[in-house]
Amino acid sequence: MEFDIAITGAELVDPQWGQRKATLAIRDGRIAGWIDPAVPVEAREVIDASGQVVLPGVIDPHTHFGYAQSFQADVASETRSAALGGVTSILSFYRQYQGLAPAPYDELPELAAAIDQSAHVDVGLHFGMLAETQVDEIEKYAGQGVTSHKFYMAYRGPDGATVGMVNECDDGLLLEGLAKVAAIDGVACIHAENTDIVNRSMRQVREAGEQGLRAWSNARPAFAEAENIRRVAFLADHVDATIYLVHIGSRESLDAARYVRDSGSRAWVETCPHYLTHTYDSPVGSLAKINPPVRSSDDVEALWQGLIDGSVDTVGTDHCAVPREKKEADIWSAAAGFPGMATTLPVLLSEGYHRRGMTLQRVAQVLSGNAASIFGMAQKGTLRPGADADVVICDLGLERTVRHEQLGSLCDYSILDGRSLRGWPVRTLVRGVTVALDGKVVGEPTGAFIHR
Repeated sequence: MEFDIAITGAELVDPQWGQRKATLAIRDGRIAGWIDPAVPVEAREVIDASGQVVLPGVIDPHTHFGYAQSFQADVASETRSAALGGVTSILSFYRQYQGLAPAPYDELPELAAAIDQSAHVDVGLHFGMLAETQVDEIEKYAGQGVTSHKFYMAYRGPDGATVGMVNECDDGLLLEGLAKVAAIDGVACIHAENTDIVNRSMRQVREAGEQGLRAWSNARPAFAEAENIRRVAFLADHVDATIYLVHIGSRESLDAARYVRDSGSRAWVETCPHYLTHTYDSPVGSLAKINPPVRSSDDVEALWQGLIDGSVDTVGTDHCAVPREKKEADIWSAAAGFPGMATTLPVLLSEGYHRRGMTLQRVAQVLSGNAASIFGMAQKGTLRPGADADVVICDLGLERTVRHEQLGSLCDYSILDGRSLRGWPVRTLVRGVTVALDGKVVGEPTGAFIHR
């Protein structure tokens, strides 16, 4: 039996099956099987991956396309960066940006067409629920392939103006939205920061003359996250909704997430790579401004432990292509957000696998398998037969210094610039097509809209 592609000589790592040496066979863009390495295989293309590991392509469940430039421009540039980082599927939070009033997402067909035309990897969408007119159409969006939606407990009043957001989602609309998401068996993604506490705290810290990342952390305190987590879980339980807690960045918020899960809430937990690598003492300064903020070294280690022990389910990048010129003001004026897709897998391999003993199977779970399961992408996040042949081949011993010029993003910086990481993707395949090889994007865009 002939296959289209055979990847030979490598250790295969699957989120459920674990790790073993085998030949990975691919036919018609899908995984065809794991074959004993002693058995000869016929294939039109044989990829020798001796000494390397093969993982399911990374799924990034948390990006923001269309924030600092047009949606289509972000799709074109940032999916190149994704391919270089071993990311084969992306879910992007789409909403009205730059102070536009929230309106129903009638542009979904145009967004899907932009993905089909310009993406180098597969891309799906979540919608931001900012107003009642959007919440009213949750059932319609499900029929169009969008079954997860984001509710911002932050960003009302002055805080919303800092990110160009008009957010009408109070607790009443949140509860109604949770009920509608539950009715479609979807997922409610939650940005948990108590907006009233943050609005007051930001004013007080700024008036006190504080500056830098530590001031930003003080202005958006971790307990404001933790309080919102407990509150939204209570509301979600009332309507039997599943919640996905995005960008958990502190020990306190992680403890709150553990508490609600232990109490019976259906709550998934995401952290981001910057919470695993940076603190408020990091020398990059306002380049690392993000919401919620980076915290202390103790918080960093708490999140790593959460990834390893199963308290944290996924890693999403919160990737946002904000140019450097918008980041270099003082902490109060700099834009929030930065890129991260190209370096997430190297961070998990270098800081997780090599430094902290995280297993490769666990890496595959938090970067691929769990996100596929949570967000209804059965064909993604696994190397099992029948799945899409979304594959990343990694050299665990390859050590490189991060340089933003090599990461494919529109952005002219990385918060990891100059840092050495060990373990990098060397080849990325999307549905059996090589899209990145040895640090270069190859071929024309072949990505597609992910209908869920």
